[in-house]
Amino acid sequence: MPTQPDKTGDMSLLQLAEIYCKRRVHAATRLDRPAAGLNLFGKTPNDVNYIRDLAEKGSIEKIYIAVVEGKIEKTEDQLEHFLLHNKKTSKAEVSELDEEGHKNAKLSYELLSKTDNYSILKVKISTGRFHQIRAQLAEIGFPIKGDVKYGARRANKDRSIHLLCYSIKFKVKSSGKDIHSFAEINTDDNLWALTKEYLDGGKSK
Repeated sequence: MPTQPDKTGDMSLLQLAEIYCKRRVHAATRLDRPAAGLNLFGKTPNDVNYIRDLAEKGSIEKIYIAVVEGKIEKTEDQLEHFLLHNKKTSKAEVSELDEEGHKNAKLSYELLSKTDNYSILKVKISTGRFHQIRAQLAEIGFPIKGDVKYGARRANKDRSIHLLCYSIKFKVKSSGKDIHSFAEINTDDNLWALTKEYLDGGKSK
């Protein structure tokens, strides 16, 4: 489902959050519709501004898990590209050069595991660009499973992609205490079940 109401008219996560909280709330983070995982909502616009300020300062830690097609050989790496949000195609166009209209995009990944056909990556982004993880991983030849928009061989049956916002960590403004939340993982999917084994073992690290 979309994070916020869109032109499809489908139920959004924001609407469900307001039903659950019985009050108006505001989206502080967003996920691509076919992705899964954690989103942050604030009670007030000031809460949203606080979260966005943390993100701009690099003071909020978000970890994603991506299952990509192919076997990645490097156990860890950093990627840097320049992305252009093409609104006509709703895609991120990737360039190695700092061209007009492009924005710098950086991420790092760590290889968690591999199967015969897929690699499971833990991903951290240094910049929050449109479709950043999807576009950058596809650019190096490893599209996310199910992400036909960026070159995956076939779609997932439920039209999802194997990209999960797995954890978010930040300090509460009022108390200064850390909040560290983890997403639940759908273990009905064999690849996600394999992923969960590695993640559960690394939560305390």
